[in-house]
Amino acid sequence: MNKLITIACLAVTLAIGSIASAHDVVIPPWRGSSGSTYQMWEFNSDVHDPAPDVVSNLYGTPQLRVTSNGDWINPPGAWALGEIDVLIPNSDVLNPEKWIRIQLTWQPADNDPFLHGDPFIAVGSFDSMIMSRYDDYQAVSGWIHSTYDITIWPNPYEEWIAIKGDITVDELVIDTYCIPEPATICLLGLGTLTLLRKRRV
Repeated sequence: MNKLITIACLAVTLAIGSIASAHDVVIPPWRGSSGSTYQMWEFNSDVHDPAPDVVSNLYGTPQLRVTSNGDWINPPGAWALGEIDVLIPNSDVLNPEKWIRIQLTWQPADNDPFLHGDPFIAVGSFDSMIMSRYDDYQAVSGWIHSTYDITIWPNPYEEWIAIKGDITVDELVIDTYCIPEPATICLLGLGTLTLLRKRRV
């Protein structure tokens, strides 16, 4: 009996580990802060403009459109691109800077010799941008998990994100964070100090 329970627990642990490793694994420390948004697509159906599977965005509903060079694949629920275009509504306050973290679970598709078998990511509606890509690894059965950290300035009221390549995409997670200007941070700090002084009196 104990042996059966041990085997069952091991199976559940492996299943959960497999699911988690392909999902939202590089969570930014600022997720949930004021001025942040979070949205995830798992592509569990063949809809070309799916709603997010998970979303936390006070500024509106993110929109995504898939242009496919191949079929929707099930399992695991993935699109052969083409291109994915995403519009993420955001704060309309023209703060100096916006941080974006993109997590992409993907693999080469070998469907279109014109496109490269590696993701190409672009962000519109900004003046300047810095992007770094890291933490690539084999996530589940040959799937690659790539994390992109992007800083754009100034902060746009929405982000247009394009993902292209001869790739198959299993999941997409996008976090954004509108960085308050230093003066706002100082004012928030002064307000906190004032409240603390009032409590002491």
